[in-house]
Amino acid sequence: MSGGNRLVTVVAASEQIPRRTTGTDASRSESRCPQTEVARSAIRFDAIIVGGGPGGSSCARVLVRAGLRVAVIERRRFPRVKPCGGWISAPVWDELELSRREYPGGVWPWRRCHVRYRGRAYRIGARGDFIRRVELDDFLLRRSGAQVIEGHPVSSLERRDGAWVVDGAYAAPWLVGAGGTSCPVARALFPRKPGHPVAALEREFEADSAEIAAARVGADGEPELLLHDDLGGYSWNVPKGAWLNVGTGTASAKRVRSAWAAARDFFLESGHLPESARGPLSQVEGHAYHLFDPAHLESAERDGAFLVGDSLGLAQPLTAEGILPAVLSGRTCAEAILRGAPRSYGPCLSAHPTIRDYALTREILRVLAGMRRGTSASRVPGPFACSATARGFAWMFSGRRIPGGRLLRIALDVRRGGPPA
Repeated sequence: MSGGNRLVTVVAASEQIPRRTTGTDASRSESRCPQTEVARSAIRFDAIIVGGGPGGSSCARVLVRAGLRVAVIERRRFPRVKPCGGWISAPVWDELELSRREYPGGVWPWRRCHVRYRGRAYRIGARGDFIRRVELDDFLLRRSGAQVIEGHPVSSLERRDGAWVVDGAYAAPWLVGAGGTSCPVARALFPRKPGHPVAALEREFEADSAEIAAARVGADGEPELLLHDDLGGYSWNVPKGAWLNVGTGTASAKRVRSAWAAARDFFLESGHLPESARGPLSQVEGHAYHLFDPAHLESAERDGAFLVGDSLGLAQPLTAEGILPAVLSGRTCAEAILRGAPRSYGPCLSAHPTIRDYALTREILRVLAGMRRGTSASRVPGPFACSATARGFAWMFSGRRIPGGRLLRIALDVRRGGPPA
């Protein structure tokens, strides 16, 4: 199986991890790293997870609670700054089995969002939370109970005698890639993803809380969202007490810098950011990731190696939310390991209601894009269409399920000329 930027040698890649019987005790006993020559020269674990973000820590926590010895290998040292708006939709707390009151970091609830589209401003009731990733990721990783190996970029993976050996130093029968878009497990063991990644530029920085409060368009934590006219991306301005997070994401990586410059100038010139933000916003961080595509799930597991979160390419197709799919894929992966059924991971993930909604959203966007191509490029949507677009985006941004999902799937199947699903 070919992979992009192959950086490791995979030895005996066709050898399968021994299948296990069902039952917690059997899973614990048979998942131990084989006592082979290679394994004896390395520190042995039951599972190794590469990447300490929400996907990796969620997977680790489920495995540790079941009694497995788990290592999380992270190239950076925590707490670390992570470019991310820090948006938490309501389902994330349930997936984390965590309440807002139990979480010790900062949480900024919001009950409205302020959407601007084609020159019109909309104040829309919706709900969610914002956090700071530097705090959340560190908390989740420490809570996982796994042994954390920090400051260790992975450079070598070998498959020997039923075990994955990492850098010749650590061995385990199960290997989970949770290191984001450039995860070494994904690059070494799995094929390139179809299509091109989307791009984002953003910056989170501290500022005077009084200046932020005087400039923001709503209450603390309420996001200001600037939908791009062509719906090829959006920009955001999120006040978090004495912190601001400002960024832009675009479907085309070539357009992200111009879109960022336009959004930054709009937020500043409209007075929605304090003048003191001009300096920090001259320096931004960029990153890329893949939006959800059902084809990604076809390469979710091989030979006891798995991908979760951005490593698998699971970001929500419209809003690009990444924390929720990272957490639920990490949990689903761990459950497949504990069942001794690695090949069930992809199908179980595909059947999850959230992922089914992602697939439906992607199909709806594809149909809408085709309809736009069939209309005149000079045609400007009217007030009703603009309002519906803004409100639909706010609905998705709050992490809500698509209403009437089954009926929409039937309608799309009929449109394609196939039998209803």
